[in-house]
Amino acid sequence: MAADTAPAASGLRQRVLAAIAFVPVVLLLVEGASWGLFLLVVVVAMRCWWEYHHILAEAGYRTIRLLGSLLVLGLCSYFWRQGASGDLAALLMVAISLVVVWALCQGPEHYAANAFLTLGGVLFFGVLGSAPLLLFQAAGRGEEAHHLVAVLFLAIWLTDSGAYFSGRFWGRAKLVPTISPNKTRVGCIGGVVGSALPLPLGFLLPSFSAMSLLGLLLVAGIGAQVGDLVESAFKRDMGIKDAPMLIPGHGGLLDRFDSYFLAFPLAYLYVDVLAIFS
Repeated sequence: MAADTAPAASGLRQRVLAAIAFVPVVLLLVEGASWGLFLLVVVVAMRCWWEYHHILAEAGYRTIRLLGSLLVLGLCSYFWRQGASGDLAALLMVAISLVVVWALCQGPEHYAANAFLTLGGVLFFGVLGSAPLLLFQAAGRGEEAHHLVAVLFLAIWLTDSGAYFSGRFWGRAKLVPTISPNKTRVGCIGGVVGSALPLPLGFLLPSFSAMSLLGLLLVAGIGAQVGDLVESAFKRDMGIKDAPMLIPGHGGLLDRFDSYFLAFPLAYLYVDVLAIFS
């Protein structure tokens, strides 16, 4: 029994310490000056790109770190300045062309894998990672825009907490054991319920009706759990348990922000489809 409770206690302790480390910093950056959100997005996207490159290097692949870093930074900066407007197609064509040509410098061995793993990482971290900036732009860059991003971060964190605690106490049937053996079906439901808990903060978001806000939170919660599974599948495929360590005992930033990379894009698409800020 002690052997079972020790890992659970350790996992809970890690989650509490991670929350103490990250939650106040993230909320201060999001709710502060506009540049704070841009700084947060750039740090998360760039660090996660670096961890992605490191994981692939350990597995024998040679992604193009410098070019990839510049392209991720360029995409974040573009979305910050232009939003979803502008000539995005041209920018993506330039990015793709640079990657496939630069990869030639590494020779033909694993050329396709190196080029397209680099490109996939750039698009994943640079485009999907910029979704909070697109939401901020769509909401008008004002006070409500700050609140919108902050509420979505709360929904993501509460999704994770709801899934963890409900799965720990009541979870039996596994959700997708081949990808993440610790996740349960009850935990998935608990995560969705947790994502809806910020609903009383609707007074901060006057552009949303109660139902449209509930829909946004649920979409973000589902995206958060899928994002977690995507990272778990990636790490399992590469044969590692955690991304390169950032905080001792907590893995890397990719482990802390895995939910972010699908929750925010789906939230942005939801808002765009409903045209709430039109």
